[in-house]
Amino acid sequence: MSDIAKKCYEAVGLGRFGSNSHPIHPATVHFPLAFLTLANVLNLLYGIVLYFPSNPFFSRDRENLSTLSILGYASNVLGIITSIPAVLTGGAELYAMIQGNGLYQTSEKGEKVLVPKVKIALLHAGLNDLVVAGAVFNWLQERNVADFRPAGYQVVMSAILMAVQMYAAYLGGELIYAHGVGVQRMGEAAKKQR
Repeated sequence: MSDIAKKCYEAVGLGRFGSNSHPIHPATVHFPLAFLTLANVLNLLYGIVLYFPSNPFFSRDRENLSTLSILGYASNVLGIITSIPAVLTGGAELYAMIQGNGLYQTSEKGEKVLVPKVKIALLHAGLNDLVVAGAVFNWLQERNVADFRPAGYQVVMSAILMAVQMYAAYLGGELIYAHGVGVQRMGEAAKKQR
């Protein structure tokens, strides 16, 4: 890797500016989490209104359905757009983690196993990529439909994607709080590692 490319990767992907080192990935995940969660919730509300017309919360008039589907579509598009920096910086962090720790370690039984935090990071990344792929699929299905109305299977898919997204976010928190990923290279933690 050339020196300029390496400096760009470290600055943009890892947040390393001179002696300061703060990961950028945690700052980029909030918007996609919020927008994609909102998009999935709005799709679920749309499904409740459409398929359970006797619900006590929303009437089944055309305006309610259109408003839910249009807002859900807009949130989904914003979630896709804002997920790009989250995916890129997360990939950079994962690459750096694998570079620093390797993929495998030897267990007490002498078996070759994935490094625990790398295993969690790979699952976290894979699940989040699945959620973004689902959001792109929903966008492709809804973009040419009147009022961007989701189909019934998309409502079900939104429920599944929301559960997957929440578990993936939990895994991201576990990486930080249980394994110290991203915080061990800053301040006092960085000094203790040297």
